[in-house]
Amino acid sequence: MTTLEPALLDEALALVRELTTGRASLLDARHRLAPLRERWPQADLAVVRDEETSDGSVSFDVLLREPAGTVSVAYSPTPALPWPLRGAIRHSDHHLARVGTRTLWVGEALTALDFLWYDHDVLTRLVDTCLIAAELELHPVEMPDDELQAAADAYRRAKGLLDPASTARWLAGRGLSAEDFADLVADTVAVGRLRAHVVGDRVPAWFARHRSSFDTLVVAWTAEGTLPTGREAALAAVAAAVRDGRAAGVLRTVAAAAAPEVRDATGPVSTVVAGTPVTAVVVAREPAELDTATRPLVEQAVFDEWLAGRRAATDIEWFWLPRDRTAPTR
Repeated sequence: MTTLEPALLDEALALVRELTTGRASLLDARHRLAPLRERWPQADLAVVRDEETSDGSVSFDVLLREPAGTVSVAYSPTPALPWPLRGAIRHSDHHLARVGTRTLWVGEALTALDFLWYDHDVLTRLVDTCLIAAELELHPVEMPDDELQAAADAYRRAKGLLDPASTARWLAGRGLSAEDFADLVADTVAVGRLRAHVVGDRVPAWFARHRSSFDTLVVAWTAEGTLPTGREAALAAVAAAVRDGRAAGVLRTVAAAAAPEVRDATGPVSTVVAGTPVTAVVVAREPAELDTATRPLVEQAVFDEWLAGRRAATDIEWFWLPRDRTAPTR
């Protein structure tokens, strides 16, 4: 049995016809591809959705990937453009966006965002997005309509999109369609399902091994001068600074979310609070409990550890950045 088995080609053609004429979402397409994946696992199947800006038509391709190359099975119903002409007007690979009559070049964007590109947390998040998408493509998750609707409502409330007009403006401002929004919500729900699957029943044992990372730190800080190490003296100094109208205060933070210098501090340290350089002292450390507030943090940490393992096992190539700047994402 080869990846070019006639039965597979027939099934792939039938599927792209159904997906294209039905204007299916990418999420639905991935679910409907699953039976073919199970029947022909050696074919390394994938599905691609394309919406043509010139006529609004939708086209799907089923990709059959093998070591020697990739076969694409596509279908374009009349009067839509046939697949060789879709997107025939191409922009330069060096163009990122057009704003009015001004074209933003990739090089300009990288220069403007240089401080971000040196922040490997940003690079890691981009890589994780690809890893999660690949995992969901291989193992689609079922999502009931009521769960998707509840997620969409929650997303709109969080963004302050409380009526159709505000939602439409928000979508237009980001160049998104209603279908794009539905896919965004579905992706959010799918990632949550994937995280729950990865985490499983590992939380109690993982928390026991990393408990101190979830302790609550009580941190006194001042933007002027320094603070004594002792709890009472540091709190008194903060109170005096506040009475005098100087910038100072006390904050509570989970150890894992604190800046490294604060997390490991044994005395006054220089750090940043709300963008302001300050001197901080940890005046108390409250042992963590696996409660309703801590459990989500532990679940995310377990998921992050799983993603780190995937990054370490995946070859990553950045086309617009020198390798030595991106290697730490591995």
